[in-house]
Amino acid sequence: MMLLTLVCLLSFWINPAAQAADFDFHHTLLTKELHKYVDNDRLHYKRWQKSPTNLAKYVDSLASISPDQLDQLSADDKTALWLNAYNAETIKAVLDNYPIPGNNPYYPTGSFRQIPDGWDTFSVNMGGRTFTLDQLEHESLRQVHDPRTHFAVVCAANGCAKIRPNAFQSATLAKDLAECTDKFLADRKNIEIDTKNKTIKVTQLFKWFPLDFSKAAGLARKFPPPTDDLIVLTYLSKTLPDKVVSVLANRDELLNYKVIYRPFDWALNDADAKPAPEPVTAGSGVPAQAGH
Repeated sequence: MMLLTLVCLLSFWINPAAQAADFDFHHTLLTKELHKYVDNDRLHYKRWQKSPTNLAKYVDSLASISPDQLDQLSADDKTALWLNAYNAETIKAVLDNYPIPGNNPYYPTGSFRQIPDGWDTFSVNMGGRTFTLDQLEHESLRQVHDPRTHFAVVCAANGCAKIRPNAFQSATLAKDLAECTDKFLADRKNIEIDTKNKTIKVTQLFKWFPLDFSKAAGLARKFPPPTDDLIVLTYLSKTLPDKVVSVLANRDELLNYKVIYRPFDWALNDADAKPAPEPVTAGSGVPAQAGH
């Protein structure tokens, strides 16, 4: 019995992974924190900054996921994990820097964009490796090839997806992504149809990532290649909520519209700040980069 106990203790000491608590893939702690600080699709950063411990605990807990665990996760589990990791680390980055200093004239005061190289600086540890925010988005989430993730990634700006009061979970991922998509596309700040002038004003997100929507639009691998605008129009004609396209005689009518890309609102999604009346553009001469 003593020998068996010694062997167990020795194996526990040799294998650091055995010492780590199992990661909660229901993301309960993150949901608990979001319930406290999400208000009307925005966040109370000032209040959350006073009690950041649980959020930091959640982010730190990601490191307990082993390489084997990460590899063996289902596609939905990975997607939910990456979305939560991105959103949680972005919130933590804001809390660590709030109120965000900076005097970059191209972005609003307090914007996440005032943090130099934020998406390459802030990172999480999972599966034995480090993921920057940029890698989580472009090397992980975008490789899922589900454009709905664009409407779930929260880059801490008014122009990006709205923050949910619940963490993503694999069991409800399809429903949650559908709800995020409907909510995003039903927002007039993101999509606005002008039947008189035959134009549709859309968020810059579609200008940054048009090819991500080509498969869902049914235009992948088409020859000759469709224009970016045609991809956007076709995707929206198939995806816009009924209440948005109710102004049209039929959805296909949208294919004849002109696409106008609106400036992106980089103001911080701060529940304690008044939203800007108009989206804030990056300014001429500055590349409009997607941060989420």
